[in-house]
Amino acid sequence: MAANDFILVFLLAVSANTAQTSSTPNVVFVICDSMDGRVVDPNSPVYQAVRTPHLDQLATNGVNFVNNYCPSPQCVPSRSSMFAGRYVHKLKTWNNAQGLCVKWNDTNPTQCLDQGNNSYWNTFDYQFQKAGYDVNLFGKVDVGAGIGGGFHGGSNLGTSYAGLTAWTRAANITHPQKEDPRDLVHDNTTNPFEGDARTIEKCVKWLHDNKNGTKPFFLYCGINIPHPAYSTNATWLAMVNNSAVKVPTWVPFSKMHPADQYEAASKALHYDSMEPFSIDDILKVRRSFYAMCAETDAYLGLVMDALEEVGKADNTFVLFTSDHGEGNMEHMQTWKNSMYDANNKVPLIISGPGIVKGKLVANATSNIDIYPSLLDFAGLSSTNSDLDGHSLFPFLFPDQKNPHPPRPDFVFGEYHSNMANTGHFMIKKGNYKYVAFGQTPPYEGYKPQLFDLAKDWEEVSDLSYTEPETVLEMDTIMRSIVDIQAVDKECKEQDKGRFKSWFAMHRSDWVEVLSKSSYNGPSLHPFGTKEDLDKMAMWINGTTSST
Repeated sequence: MAANDFILVFLLAVSANTAQTSSTPNVVFVICDSMDGRVVDPNSPVYQAVRTPHLDQLATNGVNFVNNYCPSPQCVPSRSSMFAGRYVHKLKTWNNAQGLCVKWNDTNPTQCLDQGNNSYWNTFDYQFQKAGYDVNLFGKVDVGAGIGGGFHGGSNLGTSYAGLTAWTRAANITHPQKEDPRDLVHDNTTNPFEGDARTIEKCVKWLHDNKNGTKPFFLYCGINIPHPAYSTNATWLAMVNNSAVKVPTWVPFSKMHPADQYEAASKALHYDSMEPFSIDDILKVRRSFYAMCAETDAYLGLVMDALEEVGKADNTFVLFTSDHGEGNMEHMQTWKNSMYDANNKVPLIISGPGIVKGKLVANATSNIDIYPSLLDFAGLSSTNSDLDGHSLFPFLFPDQKNPHPPRPDFVFGEYHSNMANTGHFMIKKGNYKYVAFGQTPPYEGYKPQLFDLAKDWEEVSDLSYTEPETVLEMDTIMRSIVDIQAVDKECKEQDKGRFKSWFAMHRSDWVEVLSKSSYNGPSLHPFGTKEDLDKMAMWINGTTSST
């Protein structure tokens, strides 16, 4: 079928399923921050932990992709990859201080002189603008490219240890980079996410103000919840099924993969002066996170209700996702930054005119597939030939002739930022997940991991030594996508170059500055011990120790 013929057939199908004046469908895109995708997977034990009636309703009216992963488990890398439809290693959006930027300041590595725009980067919102849609983006975008206020600020060195973590991660300084998660739980907060409430109010108001509009619209609503800190209250805690919230299995620290040891230390779950975590400590964090997921669900419900109220629901595609997951005390981790399902599996639910209802898709998919799928929703043809994702059209419209080649049966993810001392790379195919690591010296000893999620959903039994054939198969797929060691080396060289440029710009001696540096939060270690400074010197000179 020719592309133009496909678009005509698609729009006719949409028109047959809508009573709206215009046959061109609208799109509402709701994205949260840090939601574990297993929360919306009925086949996962995590699903029982919290009630999410609006997400359930959206899934009943559409398709729930329950094996969906993010391109990279951190805000800016994941979102920029999703918006531009390309892998992180191609965009060079390595961390939260490096979004979509055309030109960096050569002498100030924290300053982007020119982000370009959505036309330059050919992001999906630009495709809708070009097609004549009324495009509106509210809330957190966090990609750069001049879209929605840019991206996270550059590293704030000064006397803040936390600002050093992205650039100096390969120095392997194993101190907490975050507060103890027990200090991040605030479970009696009156209005825990006022900024998100304002974002949703803007989205709802826009829908009501434009209910008589004649142009199709693309409405993006970006909220920060359920991102830590773990702020909630009794209203949302009442939505949590406490009996289903279990204490996760923790592999003894001494037996962890060294990459996990670094993450546990970085996230303040294992350090020298730490008070041991009690069962109550662990469960309090976990319940608070799930309560925030319940509040996220309520925000989605407000947008869905508004669509019904203005009479646009029947002619609007609604997409819900998250940029990454949340460790939530699994694997001795919080935050994201890892390839475990808690950290990098994310919800993806899509409903709309003509989409099959109540379908659960177990095939591996990725948020990088959102770009080409959005274009299909609106019958648009992409001018971007470099897209790495694949349209989800065949899953959404199984009764229509598919104009696309079959989606590969695997997904790829990568991570190159703070709380990970070396690059993480993932292939998920079928029941198996394969994780390989950057082995730029001195990390040659970081061996890959293999998990069978059908038998081991907690990902605690590494099969890489007992299933070498599967390791070879998965590694071959990975290397068909990217030279992981070349990418790891490139990113680390950029990290070190930015570190040196920053100190050169400020005419500062790094030893003097770092000797006076300390953490921002309570009960956190100072930076600048002799051991730390020795590691820094080794890293700068290219002789870093991995111990």
